[in-house]
Amino acid sequence: MASVVLLRLVVFFHLVLIFSAAYVNGHRACPHSFTCGRLGTFEYPFTKAEQPDCGLILIHDCDDNHNSSSLPKKIQLENNGRIGLEVNGITQQNSVSIFDEDFHKRLQEDTCGSLNHNYSLPSSSPLFSIHIKFNVSLFRCKRGLNMKIPQHYYRYSCHDFDIYYDGLDSPNKTEAHSFFSSCSVLQFPSKDRTDTTDILSFVSAEMILQVVLSDDCDNCYNHRGGLCRLDKNRKFYCDASESKRKSTILKLLLGLVAGISVILSAIVIIGCLLRRKHAPSDPHYQSRNTDNNAIDPSSNPDPESGRVYFGIPLFSYKELEKATYNFHHARKLGSGGFGTVYYGKLQDGREVAVKRLFEHNYRRVEQFMNEVEILTRMHHRNLVSLYGCTSRHSHELLLVYEYVPNGTVACHLHGDLARRGTLPWYIRMKIAIETASALAYLHASDTIHRDVKTKNILLTNHFSVKVADFGLSRLFPHDVTHVSTAPQGTLGYLDPEYHQCYQLTSKSDVYSFGVVLMELISSMPAIDMRRHKDEINLSSLAVKKIQESALGELVDDSLGFDSDDEVKRMIVSVAELAFQCLQRERELRPSMDEVLKVLMRIESGNVDMAEHVEEEDVRPPSLPSPDWDELAFLKQTMLPTSPKNVTDKWDSKSTTPSVSS
Repeated sequence: MASVVLLRLVVFFHLVLIFSAAYVNGHRACPHSFTCGRLGTFEYPFTKAEQPDCGLILIHDCDDNHNSSSLPKKIQLENNGRIGLEVNGITQQNSVSIFDEDFHKRLQEDTCGSLNHNYSLPSSSPLFSIHIKFNVSLFRCKRGLNMKIPQHYYRYSCHDFDIYYDGLDSPNKTEAHSFFSSCSVLQFPSKDRTDTTDILSFVSAEMILQVVLSDDCDNCYNHRGGLCRLDKNRKFYCDASESKRKSTILKLLLGLVAGISVILSAIVIIGCLLRRKHAPSDPHYQSRNTDNNAIDPSSNPDPESGRVYFGIPLFSYKELEKATYNFHHARKLGSGGFGTVYYGKLQDGREVAVKRLFEHNYRRVEQFMNEVEILTRMHHRNLVSLYGCTSRHSHELLLVYEYVPNGTVACHLHGDLARRGTLPWYIRMKIAIETASALAYLHASDTIHRDVKTKNILLTNHFSVKVADFGLSRLFPHDVTHVSTAPQGTLGYLDPEYHQCYQLTSKSDVYSFGVVLMELISSMPAIDMRRHKDEINLSSLAVKKIQESALGELVDDSLGFDSDDEVKRMIVSVAELAFQCLQRERELRPSMDEVLKVLMRIESGNVDMAEHVEEEDVRPPSLPSPDWDELAFLKQTMLPTSPKNVTDKWDSKSTTPSVSS
């Protein structure tokens, strides 16, 4: 009889799932976010062009399955507007990086004509406004005006007019307007400092556009769950049908969950009755079973029933929702492949970064558990600290990190924080050493990061490194040579041998770090679709330039490569090291601790530094101490110098072995 009841319950359970799935598919709501190839994850007000009703600004070609990761994506800033603006990436707080190819061509062909009028953006809408995040003010004046201008201003002469601009970016703009009261004030996107006569070095077709929702639209979307619309008279209204649809689906799912709970409860009760009926009556068996349950912690059906999990505090969803102002879009710090990170402030005053894992990611529980397990084992000053998390049984999976306020290395090199001269070579050297120190520590602790890139290297206000994002990391015992796994990581940083052979080793991190070193030298992104097809990957471009004895063409010209001999010595040596890290065969790459040792030797200028250290085994324990001294660990090994110098001519176009076995 019991088996018949169980069979009927299972059949009913499957019917409920089938009908509910059909209903949900027939009433599909707009997604909370969407991915767009290599650009990452976008949220409202952006939407895919295939779903124009789900947002306000359309991104084209996100769903192109043919080479979608590398196909340029286009943005359409207004209905029926042009689609010629290329999207370079999404930045924080509803900002997007774009490239206007038409404006770039006009600047190159007719600079004066292009600077005759303001750079035009779509007119303001009742739903949102768009602003250029970094601007420069140009004063367009008639030729022949007899006026005395401030000493720190520059002049750019055209046929019918002159353009003046501030070389110091002075905060007192009132004084400037009084000098140029008879001139027109023009605004253009800027990418660099203005202390130069080369106006095209800072007026740029690359820009950061910030989208600001109107108060009505912000209230509609973020507080009422609706979508912002315009009627035929271009008047605002809040479309609540989306909210109702989501509410209907939510009610259906809640009803489904309740029904399933009843079914499962019935199954459990019947199962318990059957077990009790057939359970052995031996009192010794029952006693032994009770003792084992008391001793074995895995018998606890909810290991997170307390307030501590893996030794870190558990936070409730409500307190993190409050800390991030209901995960408000203005608190968003950035998005990755697995979740969105928000700025928050806890009740005790601590500033935190809260990662909210995407609900549609089927591996999110695995990534959540992976990051918690790894970060609770690791204690190093150059690894981001994990303050806590929600329970892994929560509907929302949230990770709470220390807040690192100064953005990522990628932002400072070629993102919205990039400014000429703000990241000198000694700071880049410090970044390289501290990142290598963190990775050497991970490898010595049997862990491979697997997603080393400049976007995962955070910076404090003093430019100290905090390596972050361990969702893809793997524990890697020392007694195995490799782990066979499907390649995961980020295009441009992925180890080619790992990609080809599906064999992950610590040398995969070394390859990715080689790309990071070349980014620090060049300030170029790891992938740039505007480069020649053979140079899209920075790793390929770097190897090519080094083999052609053209390293100088790669170096960021703000670093003083041609004017400072000490800087040139270090950059050449770091490029040699990067070349060794970028060898296609992993046996030819150095280990991470060898890389760190060489970087320290380059910075110190002491070639013989390794000859005077004591040999001792200071490998960190499986649960490393927070005070572990990574410098002592480096005394074990020394990487031989490269057989070639990057400034010499190469005998062959093939890469050469970097270290002996």
